[in-house]
Amino acid sequence: MTASVISEELNVEDFWAWAVMQWSDSILSAEMMALQDEHQCVVLELLLMGWLGRKNFALSTAGHLELVATAAPWLDDVVIPLRATRHRWRGVQVLASQREQLQQLELKCEYALAELYFETLLALEPSDLVLTQENRVIDNLVIAFASSGSTVSPQRIEGLGTLLSP
Repeated sequence: MTASVISEELNVEDFWAWAVMQWSDSILSAEMMALQDEHQCVVLELLLMGWLGRKNFALSTAGHLELVATAAPWLDDVVIPLRATRHRWRGVQVLASQREQLQQLELKCEYALAELYFETLLALEPSDLVLTQENRVIDNLVIAFASSGSTVSPQRIEGLGTLLSP
C-alpha cells in the first residue's frame, strides 16, 4: 500500500477525534489507566493500535517497534515528566491553577505524539502496514503487548479489544 493511499485512509485528526471520544468511556479509560500504571503501557499507542485495527489495518511487529522507537524520546523527555509533575501537584491547592495549565499542555503534547505516530506510519514499509478484509484490533494489541514485553493476559487483551471494537 502506498503512502498516498495510507494518508487518504488514515489521518491524525480522525484518530484524535476518535481517541478523545473513546476516552469519555469511563470503563475504557479506567482500563487504559490501569494498564499504564501496571505495565507502563502508553495509552495513546494502545488507542492507535485499536483504531488501526478497527479500520482493518494490520501493523507488523517491525512497524510497531518503529512506532515505539520514534515515540520514545518524546515520551521520555516530554510527556512522562509533565505527567509526573502534574501527579505530584495533585492536592497542592496553591498549584491548582498551574496544574490545570499543565494538564492542557500535556494534552497538546499527546497530540504531538499522535502526529509523530502518523508520520511514522506514512514512512513504514508497505509490508509493515497492511489493509486487510477484517477487524485487526486484537491482533494489533497482541503485537503491542508482546513487543513491549508486557505480561498482559490474553483475556485482558481480548477484553480491551472488545472495548475498542465497533
